[in-house]
Amino acid sequence: MKPVLPIAALALFSVAACDKPKPRQAAAPLAVAPAAAPATPTAPPASTGLTQREEMAGFSLDAINAAQDPVNMPATIRAGVPVVVSGFGFDPVAKTPGKAVDVVIDGVAYPTEYGHERADVATFFKAEALSATGFKAALPAVKPGPHTAIVRVVSADGQAYFDGVPINFYAK
Repeated sequence: MKPVLPIAALALFSVAACDKPKPRQAAAPLAVAPAAAPATPTAPPASTGLTQREEMAGFSLDAINAAQDPVNMPATIRAGVPVVVSGFGFDPVAKTPGKAVDVVIDGVAYPTEYGHERADVATFFKAEALSATGFKAALPAVKPGPHTAIVRVVSADGQAYFDGVPINFYAK
């Protein structure tokens, strides 16, 4: 029975080789809209005027532009293009979503779009309340050189904020 297998495989390949390709219509080229530049945030940062709590924010900065995991791996981005950040943040004392998340770049706070679904966060912390803790933001471009980002979470009661650890990145 062993010689049958190579013969069957050879027959299958020969039948496949004889099959003529079917005529296909060329697909119409996809119209690709030019990428719109991210808008500079117009709302004031939610942490403006609040006091800082001593506890560290529950957070992760998942990406700065294409650089993944800048918390644990040094990030280098292109200078002169908008800085796009994403991650999650929550109130570490209440163990619930905060009122808002700001991202501080070189000492300047910017608001984010907060409340995106993050089932992975809820699963990891075993707290269903943390599922809507994702944030995203498109921030102004930075100049070449070293920079620092901090994820700032406004407390659930809106009375104070928690900072994460400073995250260094480089723009070139």
